[in-house]
Amino acid sequence: MGVVGAALRGFGRALAKKGDGKAIKSVPIAKNLTKKRKETDSAFKDNQVWKDRAKASGWSQDPYKKITSDSIKRRHARDTKYENIADVREKKRKSHNRKVIGAGAATITGAVGGLEVGKRKSPKFKKFIESDVVIKDGKLGLRPKKKK
Repeated sequence: MGVVGAALRGFGRALAKKGDGKAIKSVPIAKNLTKKRKETDSAFKDNQVWKDRAKASGWSQDPYKKITSDSIKRRHARDTKYENIADVREKKRKSHNRKVIGAGAATITGAVGGLEVGKRKSPKFKKFIESDVVIKDGKLGLRPKKKK
C-alpha cells in the first residue's frame, strides 16, 4: 500500500469515529525521502543479480520479481540499527579522546606550574633547571644553558 492509500485509510478510520473528536487534521511531511529512495534503489539493485541468475539458469523468477515494502522496511531497520551502533561508538571514541587530551593538558600544566614554583622557592633548583649537565674529568657538572 502506498503513502496515499495509508493516508486515506487513516482518514477513513478517523472519520468513522466522529464521536471521540480525534479526526486527522493534517498529515506530517515525510522525512528522509532521499535516504529512503536510495535504500530502495539499492535493494532493487541487489535483487537484480539474483533475478539475472535465475533467468540465466531457467529457474522461476517469482521469488525475485517483487520486493515488498516489508522487505524494504526490514532492510532499512537493519541499516539504521548498524548506523546507530556506529554513531554510539564514534561518540564514545570522541569523548574518550577529549578526556585523554584534557588529562594530558592538565598534567603538563601541573608540571610547568610545579617547575615555576620550584624555581621561585629554591635558588639551587633554579640553577639546576637552567643548566646543562656536563661530564668534566669524569665528574658531573653544571654549565649554564646557552641563551637563544
